Amino acid sequence: MNRELIHNAGTVTKVAFARLRFLCVFLIAALLVGYWDDIRNHLDKWTRPAVAPDALAQASAGEIEYYCAMHSNIVRSEPGNCPICGMPLIKRKKGEQQQLPADVLARVQLSPQRMALAGIATTPVEKRVLVRQIHALGVLDYDETKIARLSAWVAGRADQLFVQYVGQAVKKGDPVYSLYSPDVYTALREYLVSRQRVNQLAKDVSEETKADAVTVYNASLQKLVLWGMSQEQLDQADHEFDQTGKIPTHLIVTSPISGIVVGKEIFEGGYVSVGDKPYTIADLGNLWLQLKLYERDVPLVKVGQGVDVTVEALPNDVFHGAVTFKAFQLDPATRTLDARVEVTNPSLRLRPGMFADASIQVAINDREPATEPTTRPAAPMKVSPKSAEAFAAALQPYLQAQTLLTQDKADGVVELLHQVAAELGPLKDNPAFAPHVEQITKAAHASMGKGIDDIRKSSFRDLSAAMIELGKEVGIPASAKPVSVFHCPMAKADWLQPPGATANPYYGNSMLTCGAAVEPLPKSEAAAAATRPTTQPGEKTLSIPRSAVIEAGRNRVVYAESSPGVFDMRSVQLGPLAGDFYPVVSGLSEGERIVTAGAFLVDSENRLNPTAPAATVSP
Repeated sequence: MNRELIHNAGTVTKVAFARLRFLCVFLIAALLVGYWDDIRNHLDKWTRPAVAPDALAQASAGEIEYYCAMHSNIVRSEPGNCPICGMPLIKRKKGEQQQLPADVLARVQLSPQRMALAGIATTPVEKRVLVRQIHALGVLDYDETKIARLSAWVAGRADQLFVQYVGQAVKKGDPVYSLYSPDVYTALREYLVSRQRVNQLAKDVSEETKADAVTVYNASLQKLVLWGMSQEQLDQADHEFDQTGKIPTHLIVTSPISGIVVGKEIFEGGYVSVGDKPYTIADLGNLWLQLKLYERDVPLVKVGQGVDVTVEALPNDVFHGAVTFKAFQLDPATRTLDARVEVTNPSLRLRPGMFADASIQVAINDREPATEPTTRPAAPMKVSPKSAEAFAAALQPYLQAQTLLTQDKADGVVELLHQVAAELGPLKDNPAFAPHVEQITKAAHASMGKGIDDIRKSSFRDLSAAMIELGKEVGIPASAKPVSVFHCPMAKADWLQPPGATANPYYGNSMLTCGAAVEPLPKSEAAAAATRPTTQPGEKTLSIPRSAVIEAGRNRVVYAESSPGVFDMRSVQLGPLAGDFYPVVSGLSEGERIVTAGAFLVDSENRLNPTAPAATVSP
């Protein structure tokens, strides 16, 4: 009995211990599974050596070591590749920290496999001819220098209108309307009577009488000239009075320019007062294009640059012009600057009020732009430079001959007249000027062997008439001193001299002040070329493609390849964009290779794995 009890108790104990061992094993296994990460971390900490194996290589003999730019813990005593990224190791002295050049903000190193996968490509920095295309919108307007407003200089009644409606074309000198005015009639009568009195003066009359007669004549002539009577009208009035004794009753107002009538504020039989503007005439051969330049384009567009102009009504035609003015202040509402372009319109197909698109090609270079004028002065006449220069050269001997004749001297006059004809030689090939030059040449030859009276009455008179007609067509240079046409009532002839006191070459000292100025010779300006204005190719400029530039806040950066697979972040200063290229102001040199394809990927890699300088320098 006792033996069975003992046996049973032993069995129960064994079973209990077995179950207890199983429970302990289960608990230990559960603890290991639950705390395995902490246990492993503690094991790594207890078993980790004090110095990394790769860093132990630094203790080897020698002063040179090799490291990986991407993984700073990889250091070797021998050259090779990084075991992590496969990049070639970079050589340095032991203990030396990675130092980047002063102009390098960061450095990125990529393996050939990663470069191929990202499609990274480099291009050398080269010099190119850069041209920027600037587009601006504007509205066509009248050329203010080619608008004539026929102001009434004397009151009267418009008895006849030769121009009946707006839009009618007129030529310079065409009659516009006929004005009856008692003031004009009285002035004409005074002029014609005083002219007759001067012509009928006896040779032995006193100097005081001569002076009084000439003074009255000059005053009456100047009054008519100031009222707008032309030389042709005066000559016609002289002829009619001499033939019939009648005094004209009407003043014929003529057009001062050729163009189109764009304004009419008069009717037949109506009265006009001094200051009224019965007609407005505009020359549409040249128009003004009023442009709006964006602020970024203002320093690039220069006065004198050629412009191609297109309008919606004529999409296949290109008109040409040049920039002649830039405003002083930007429009604060639109942030644009007003600019003016003179557009040639020989066929009159352009109309004021049309919207137009202007295209300007600007050559970009890295040099500082020269100081430019704000506006370019315009002149009423446009001829070839050679014509204006030839006429100006001929004026000098002509005025010398005129001065000698006023002093009653004939010596040297013939030679001076021949010199006038010689200076006009370059104008013989122009059909418009050839007849005048021929007349001047004949008059110069006719003066040979003649006395002073014959020179005055024939040679100088005929030569002066041709010089006046030629001067009206050619004009004098804008920089030359003014010259006016003077009329002598006694000789019934004209001559040229500087404005001021009358110096009559036909009578000399006997009637030196007889005559008065009738009209000035017009100023001339060299005509613009009729061909398409093109941008002259500028000098080659150091430039980089647009795809190589990365905007980094207020700065611009590029990645230059310093060695195979190694790219340096560089800050650059660039000029205005010209097409797909930027001109380089500073930061790069010719021949350096920069990333042009995949630059954004290189920049992303740099920001994900920055080097020490890149982490401290903000581009």
